[in-house]
Amino acid sequence: MLNTKVTKAVRIALALGAASSAAFAANAVAAEGAEKVERIEVTGSRIKRVDMEGASPVEVITTADFENQGRVSVAEALQSVTSNSFGSVAPSSGNSGQSQSTVSLLGAGAGRTLVLVDGKRLGGSPSLNAGGANLSSIPMAAVERIEILKDGASAIYGSDAIAGVINVILKKDFEGAAFDIQVGRPEADGGETKQMSLSFGVSSDKGNITFVYDHQERRAIFDRDRDYTKATWEDKNGDGVISLGDETTGISVFGATVVDSKGNHHASPKCNELKNTVPGFVGILDQGTGNGGIGNGEVCGYAFADVSANMASTKRDSIMTSLAYELTDDIELYARGMFSRNDSFGRYAPAAAPWANMSADNEHNPLDETAKGKFRWYQLGNRDGEVTDYQQDYLLGLKGMFGDTAEWEVSYHKARLDYRTAGRYYLSYAGLAYNAQENIDMGSEQGINNMRATTYVESQSDLDHFFAGLGFEFGELPGGMISHYVGGEYFEEVLDSKFDAQSDAKLVGGNAGASGMGERDVTALFYEVAFPILDNLIVSAAYRYDDYSDFGSVGNPSVKLEYRPFDDLLVRGSYSEGFRAPTLKELYGAESEGSPTTTDYVACKNGLPAGASEDQVREAYLNCPQSAYNELRKSNENLGAEESTYINLGVVYSGFEDVAIKVDYFELEIDNVISLITIQDLVHIENGNKLDEVYAKFPEVKLSRAANGAIEGYSHTQYANGSFMSRKGFDIDLSYNLDTSFGEFKFKKVTTLLTEVGEDVYFSGPMSDQKGAPDQPDWRSQLSVNYSADSFSVNWTTDIIAGTHESDVVQVDSTGNPYIVYSGDVPTYVTHNLNVKYFTESYGTFTVGARNLFDKGVLLDSKGKWIDDAMYNAGHIGRELFAGYSISF
Repeated sequence: MLNTKVTKAVRIALALGAASSAAFAANAVAAEGAEKVERIEVTGSRIKRVDMEGASPVEVITTADFENQGRVSVAEALQSVTSNSFGSVAPSSGNSGQSQSTVSLLGAGAGRTLVLVDGKRLGGSPSLNAGGANLSSIPMAAVERIEILKDGASAIYGSDAIAGVINVILKKDFEGAAFDIQVGRPEADGGETKQMSLSFGVSSDKGNITFVYDHQERRAIFDRDRDYTKATWEDKNGDGVISLGDETTGISVFGATVVDSKGNHHASPKCNELKNTVPGFVGILDQGTGNGGIGNGEVCGYAFADVSANMASTKRDSIMTSLAYELTDDIELYARGMFSRNDSFGRYAPAAAPWANMSADNEHNPLDETAKGKFRWYQLGNRDGEVTDYQQDYLLGLKGMFGDTAEWEVSYHKARLDYRTAGRYYLSYAGLAYNAQENIDMGSEQGINNMRATTYVESQSDLDHFFAGLGFEFGELPGGMISHYVGGEYFEEVLDSKFDAQSDAKLVGGNAGASGMGERDVTALFYEVAFPILDNLIVSAAYRYDDYSDFGSVGNPSVKLEYRPFDDLLVRGSYSEGFRAPTLKELYGAESEGSPTTTDYVACKNGLPAGASEDQVREAYLNCPQSAYNELRKSNENLGAEESTYINLGVVYSGFEDVAIKVDYFELEIDNVISLITIQDLVHIENGNKLDEVYAKFPEVKLSRAANGAIEGYSHTQYANGSFMSRKGFDIDLSYNLDTSFGEFKFKKVTTLLTEVGEDVYFSGPMSDQKGAPDQPDWRSQLSVNYSADSFSVNWTTDIIAGTHESDVVQVDSTGNPYIVYSGDVPTYVTHNLNVKYFTESYGTFTVGARNLFDKGVLLDSKGKWIDDAMYNAGHIGRELFAGYSISF
């Protein structure tokens, strides 16, 4: 927090200034009289250059790398990248994003990693509130390579390019025809994969046309098919009762449970009957130490994991076609169309929904008073969630040259994402009330039909993007001509989510969400310049100004330096400022419901005897269980932009034969972070006796507690600026090629090491270094070994994720200041992938292999609970054998 922007700017200037005294041997300059070397555009700069390596580190993943690692999709390929090991999302059953896959460089969040396709912004997913890109929309077979910029780039690309940029480069000049098919089968049930693609391309001296069709499938994985997720209940401590929070897996309080006016819980008198007659009910459970602050008493539990899907099934069909044609010697027309449909299926247990105002004479109510019920509406059947994502992406442009050096480009880009979600067999509160009014038996066919509700959501996001740019050389320095790039962009964003009327009116149980819409337009101007100060020194700078129609305007600069003391050594550095605009959902979204999992430390602390020691408090916090509580989430029209700074200093050395070494140090700091003030935040703030301060600043926020102190009813949460985030560390990339008489070996080791993971302890609270915290490993590394000889190749990939702490709790010292206490250890996680290929000249290529070759299992905590995190997804799928065939004509 002490490092202000001015301080950091001075520091980077001093570092770059000291480095500039070294000589720079420009190997990119052609010798006098030689043919001019072709220049290329690399992610992170619009000025074309000769070398891939420049002032900012760019990791390149080629199609061959995908194949060698045995990755099934673009999403899975990117989720294995070491800098994306701290928070990306994979398809999961049971939430609005079950069809989504995202990338989150440095764990900064999907909305802080910009995703481009051929240098143009990918449309934001409406399921992610247009605040992140869905990688599932990109056809794997259409990808030529992926460039990962590990630097801030808002001065070049605008919003979201805070933690880095993913630029997916599609095939454009494919010639001939190709067919590829692959199937995969895990040894455990579920998760089977199928993949098939067709590619065609024709070329002439004037241009080319490329067409790609890609089909991918992965079947669902059900909770019952894994020992660690299937429903279990056992008296582990031998006290004669089973505690819901401590001694069960996949069991919910929402079975047939009644809550009295003080917040205490009671099992329905019919619980044992339900256990004997209705599948899923497990009988009466004690709350014990697992009460989660929800009061004393017993509950009637329900085993939702007997029927629920843990990982959603996905089926994707994608088409990409591209065209390039020379209209004249100096003008080229280019166009691209990309279409995809993604179908996803998830199954959940029958609706778990409150039963308000249960009458005193209700057969499930053991009390002599009107009460609330937490019920599993088993009569309605299992809920099925069916998601269909339609995505269209069009690009049309012209580019050309005039004079000796000037290049220009104009383009129009249109993206429309249309997502539709249907949910079957939810609870209609109107139907429930009608049954009660008309005295209709809830278990009868008529009663069930009255209570069944089908939810439906239509979510669209639209992006209309106009671009114009001009690159030219003007002015000369001792090192050569000064390169310039100037341009502008205009784009419009629209987000529109429409829920069915009953869900909007909050008359559907077991469902959450609300309709909302918003739109904005953005005008941007940008300028970039590269100064060849000497033959051995290049300094570049950029500035971009974005004017948003809703929250205001933002200007972001960057400065970079690259130089070579000698031919084999590149030393580079950069300083950039960036921003993330608030999403339309965060600004204008309608109030929506949620049920976040929260640990009520206040209730656990209040349950201790007076004068409890610090060790007793810590123990109570460590054993304080989680529970789901109801909230109403509000948007905030007064949000401003997040602001960031990114510093990078690195070296690239290739002085050893067939060896390349890259080491980059980075610092990322983000102020005014937009986040939801969660129920968990409010619990921490209450524990520090600072709720009144938050209420005064955010009057819409409220933590709702019952008379007995338990969190009850609906708490109110809201999006707000005010948090802080930082990331510091190293990216290390080592490669070595070895030619022998019996084949060629290629070794590559990429590591991302975090030395600081700065996060607020709670919203706008003190900052804490949370590296090594749960879900925040210090480092991740990937080792790949490739051996090839004649018509045979073997590829071995090892993914390593550093160990972390198992759990963390927030405690408060005697002065009311919170701090985090970590406990337990999660071991280092290592998985291996093997891929063997055999090439024939006439009959194509045959592939066999195994993902997670040694069947590395999932990670369990000290209580035997599954650590559910996308980082460890390989263990959840298990060892997966696959075979493939491809042929080109």
